[in-house]
Amino acid sequence: MTNSRKLLIAVDGSPRSLEAVSYVALNLPPTDFRVNLMYVMPAAPEGLGDLEKEGFFKRTMRAKHTVWEKTEKEAAQVFLHEARSLLLKANVKENDVNLILQKRQVGLARDIIAEGSRGSEAVVVGRKGLSRLKDIFLGSVSYKIVQGSKDVPVWVVGGDIRSKKMLLAVDGSENSRKAVDYAANFAAANEAGVRLFNVVREYRLDFLDNSTPRGEEIEMRILEKLERDVQHMFASYRKQLEWAGVNANRISVKHTLQSRSRAGDILKEAKEGNYGTIVMGRRGLSKVHEFFLGRVTTKVLHRAAGCALWIVP
Repeated sequence: MTNSRKLLIAVDGSPRSLEAVSYVALNLPPTDFRVNLMYVMPAAPEGLGDLEKEGFFKRTMRAKHTVWEKTEKEAAQVFLHEARSLLLKANVKENDVNLILQKRQVGLARDIIAEGSRGSEAVVVGRKGLSRLKDIFLGSVSYKIVQGSKDVPVWVVGGDIRSKKMLLAVDGSENSRKAVDYAANFAAANEAGVRLFNVVREYRLDFLDNSTPRGEEIEMRILEKLERDVQHMFASYRKQLEWAGVNANRISVKHTLQSRSRAGDILKEAKEGNYGTIVMGRRGLSKVHEFFLGRVTTKVLHRAAGCALWIVP
């Protein structure tokens, strides 16, 4: 294998994880990456794992455990080859697809995070799947991977996504600049349309009476300053994208001032504009750094069904 850039796709046999593979097949430049398909076999059911008994029970459980393990391994191998075939059909080279099948070592999420930290440019997971709780994202293995992968970007794929269009939710933070830089290389390679989207939270001048001329004047000055700052930011990010090879004609910008829900506006824009991918920094401008993710990123993560969300550290 000559390519050094790697992508890790975590799969578990569910339709959702196969959708994550299909998403990569659609969006990944086939000549640029090696792809590792990783399947971590779950722990055996509790009853089969109890091999501490003596005599007949111990022998019986060991035999059942062996059968269960063989069945799980065969099913995993079939699924891995199915996932591999999707990538090959998308013109990923055969030698650039590597299959990883292993028993759970520390935990599903932590095993995947550990593998992703070995030089992967992203860890890709299905929004649902990778968990026995199929309809609950909070607390799922996918969510734990997002929370625990602090140095490697995570792509959370939420469904059968066909659009290559990318929505870059940006602010003036260094994390946001890193996210634009990260997304730019992918957008340039797959010729995706890119929209830079900025949302400014609603503010209130509670110490002023906005009905007075003085209050209106101050509010107008603040809005004008915000407008200038946003346009300056957009111009900088445009240059960043164009420098990476994104055609200027494929870049658009939009902003919303006085937003009551920044996460809601981002999700609305993604839906109405048919964007397949939302890209965000792990944290934004907020000085209140949550232990894992920024507030807006967290809210978008929990509600971003029907698209892929890239969370860039």
